[in-house]
Amino acid sequence: MTHHDDVPLPLLGAYAMAPTDPSDESAFYDGVAELGIGGLELPLPLPGAPSLETAWLARNVLPSWDLLVTCIPTVMGRLTTDPAYGLAATDDDARARALADVARARDLALRLADEHGHRRVVAVQVHSAPGPRGGREALTRSLEEIAGWDLAGARLLVEHCDAASDEHVAVKGFLALEDELAAVRFAGGADDGPGVSVNWGRSAIEGRSAGTLLEHVRAAADAGLLGAVVLSGATGEATAWGEAWGDAHIPPHGDDPALAASSASLLGPDEVRETLDAPPDGAVSSRSRSRSGRRTPTSPPGSPSPAPRWPSSTTHGGPLDEGRVRRPRRHGRPHGAPHRPRRLRAPRHRPPPGGS
Repeated sequence: MTHHDDVPLPLLGAYAMAPTDPSDESAFYDGVAELGIGGLELPLPLPGAPSLETAWLARNVLPSWDLLVTCIPTVMGRLTTDPAYGLAATDDDARARALADVARARDLALRLADEHGHRRVVAVQVHSAPGPRGGREALTRSLEEIAGWDLAGARLLVEHCDAASDEHVAVKGFLALEDELAAVRFAGGADDGPGVSVNWGRSAIEGRSAGTLLEHVRAAADAGLLGAVVLSGATGEATAWGEAWGDAHIPPHGDDPALAASSASLLGPDEVRETLDAPPDGAVSSRSRSRSGRRTPTSPPGSPSPAPRWPSSTTHGGPLDEGRVRRPRRHGRPHGAPHRPRRLRAPRHRPPPGGS
């Protein structure tokens, strides 16, 4: 695992801002390699995408990088034509189709581990689609099945997206966090099993507030299931990234000229610091902020931060740590080896393509 002064380096969701032209894409990832990050959030696209090929990974992904494979691009792609699809689907056939896609992420993790001789994928991130059409019990069954697979040392994480709401139209509209936590717990979630990841932007979209993420961090940490924090922006204003409260990965605001276009983002250096420093007992001062109330940062978003004070139960589960599973596995670290929490870093520049 890559560290800086004994603090695990963040992973970067670079795919959301990568160029589509292959030559520009290679130059882009060459630049990403100079950022001093610990690895990438790697999207699981629909079958046939070049990013699943060995040659693409060898060209664009450093062998020293850790990878978190997120299934969200596939999930959103499937839902456009198959609204019943998802791990939380009450229809068995629809749930089986979602499990088959997660199996592609499993196979990628196994293939990379075999090619490199050690674990490359630290976590596989799944989602509670199709939302109101599904339910907690169906999600639990799916997680129990996946938890029994050999994931080559990767930890299974359920990323919370904005839940269905009676007050506004949801973007994702998946299950409520309390249902996801209950499903993860019943599926064996704890130090050695599945966990939950929370996404700053998607929590803000759900609660229409910059403080919602801290509520979600507290709930997941109190349950002993907090596995990762994703630092992605959100805004209540229309911007170049899209309409207000869209799930478009708007960058944070900040003093760097490159962040001028995202001045409306609710996520900034103070919110990043507040999130990562959230104490395990949940006694967190959460505050909403407007772009006019920007504070002067002591360090830019994404710079190495002190290790967050996660509860010990979560630290041993490891946000994006060594991804232990409950069954013996072929790859990964020895049982009991020390590790520290990890965090993801959001893309910073251009609006991403849809469906992520």
